[in-house]
Amino acid sequence: MNAHAIELVAKAFLAGFIVAVPVGAIGAMCLRRAFAGRLSDALVTGFGAAVADALWAAAAILGLSLITRYVVEHDGPARVIGGLALIAVGAKMIHARRRQLVPLAAEVAAPAVYRWRAWCRDAATGFGLTIINPATFIGFIAVCAGLGLFVSNLDTLMSKWFIVFGAFAGSMLWWVILSLTASAVRHRIPLQALAMLNAGLGIVVAVLGVVSLLSAFGA
Repeated sequence: MNAHAIELVAKAFLAGFIVAVPVGAIGAMCLRRAFAGRLSDALVTGFGAAVADALWAAAAILGLSLITRYVVEHDGPARVIGGLALIAVGAKMIHARRRQLVPLAAEVAAPAVYRWRAWCRDAATGFGLTIINPATFIGFIAVCAGLGLFVSNLDTLMSKWFIVFGAFAGSMLWWVILSLTASAVRHRIPLQALAMLNAGLGIVVAVLGVVSLLSAFGA
């Protein structure tokens, strides 16, 4: 890998990290799962979001205008679907706010089939709620432009894929940091306070869903 490729990956890595940092619905879900002792679920949720971020980066860099135009033109239905999903997830998080903390070893002890189903569901949630959000694409456009990625020498397809890989790695690093931090401090939080925190995270997710619905209907 030459110096130019390393520069592209580094800039894309920074772009992916910056776009992922704002704690929205996915961040709240990762925190909730990590606080509940479900570290692997939190990481897999972040993985799904990072894959979606990488696809949006590919759309921005590779010039997939048909895909991006379709998503932007159908922004309303996407916001409705996403809003309803967020409200449902938020309500579930609030309802399960007092779920007892379990040791991380319990994740390993769970049946393999159950774990794989849970991971697939979590990854799909992270991916789906990120990929239907055009704001992620707009964020990548703004950050990549600010970092000079659009004026870099992208004369080869490999150079563009370096950027996509960097965006995924940067986004995934944020979800790893967020999940591991929450998992590390969860035992230091009293159970009552943790229940209130879980309810608060659920409220954040539900409110974001309501905001998405209102924006879809022009309110």
